[in-house]
Amino acid sequence: MQTEIGVEGIKVSDYPGEELSVYGMFKHNHNWDVYELNEKDIRPEVKEEVRKLLNCKDHGYGFIEYFCETCEEFRTVHLGCNGRLCSSCGKTHTDRWAARLPKAMYDVPHRHIVLSLPDKLWPVFEERWDRIKVLMDAAILVLEDVMSYKARRKIKPGAVVVIHPFGKDLGFKPHIHIIMTEGGFDKKGEFIHMRFIPYLAMRKSWQYHVLTELKKVLPKTFEWAGFIDYLFATYPKGFYAYLPPESRIGSLRLMGKYLARYVRHPAIANFRLLGYDGKNVTFWFQDHKKVMHHKTMMVPDFIRALTRHIPPKQFKVIRHYGAYVRKSKDVFRNYLALRGIRQAKVEEFEPVRHNICPVCGSKMLFLDYQKKRPPDEIKFGEKMDDWKYILARPT
Repeated sequence: MQTEIGVEGIKVSDYPGEELSVYGMFKHNHNWDVYELNEKDIRPEVKEEVRKLLNCKDHGYGFIEYFCETCEEFRTVHLGCNGRLCSSCGKTHTDRWAARLPKAMYDVPHRHIVLSLPDKLWPVFEERWDRIKVLMDAAILVLEDVMSYKARRKIKPGAVVVIHPFGKDLGFKPHIHIIMTEGGFDKKGEFIHMRFIPYLAMRKSWQYHVLTELKKVLPKTFEWAGFIDYLFATYPKGFYAYLPPESRIGSLRLMGKYLARYVRHPAIANFRLLGYDGKNVTFWFQDHKKVMHHKTMMVPDFIRALTRHIPPKQFKVIRHYGAYVRKSKDVFRNYLALRGIRQAKVEEFEPVRHNICPVCGSKMLFLDYQKKRPPDEIKFGEKMDDWKYILARPT
């Protein structure tokens, strides 16, 4: 039985699930197993993240149990994998992060800024996460330069820096999202508010610090030195910085929703998937002009495009700089939105709706929390049936 998905010529056949999803395409037709068998040098963290995704639907990550005293109803809430590839858990994890972060931020106006690179620089950072960190470190140098220049004195802005190595079309297009204080703190600990941020100065500073810091980690050769000089000469106005007026966040109350929507999210969400026919995947994306595009990729290319953006195990895709460094919180604590810190309870890590009885609507009691590890799986290709399947699979 085949079901139309909404794009002409794209159909789903024998799809394992109620809706089109990243999980389904990795699982269906042994797509990930065949990919893993054929590809060489798959990074361990990639295999771990895919394993999280594939075990998530099997409830292999523990549960929280509740009990309703009113109607004596039990409810078991299975925990997700919190994997980077899982759209369902990714959204939940993002929503929690977005809800918590404003409580640890200063109660001052903030701005959302996007810093990107010319396409000639993309290959320099591809598969080189040590160089990608250079971009994140350069971002705070830009903010400190521009803000101090505007204030005509040394000030320290606060910044939460998030790296996105992917573009909306899943291509490798590294860029930086920054949530920054609209101003900074002087030596006396007073916040200096600066609503206007000089756009051209930020572009030039971004170019200078990226190329200067990058030069420190690149091989010391005439070719690389010439490449850096070429980039300075080719972009006399600097690299791209995006500071739209609507990106101003005047209230921490609005911060959570904004963060979840624009700053931290998986490379692709399930709602962007349009079709899958067993061999090809089609999804949509919008360009910077809000024009809709459709893109179709073969399944192995789609898997490769997603997994290439998984960072190394110890790499932090979110970093705090300037006034948001932990030791600075003691200096500027009068501006913190939440000054008291307490130990969070286990049940608070689940949305509040899980505490409500589905039968009578009463608040349920927290009974138990169990953490499980997903069961070890037999590797695809170790059984004779697997090889029969591969040989019989049409090319």
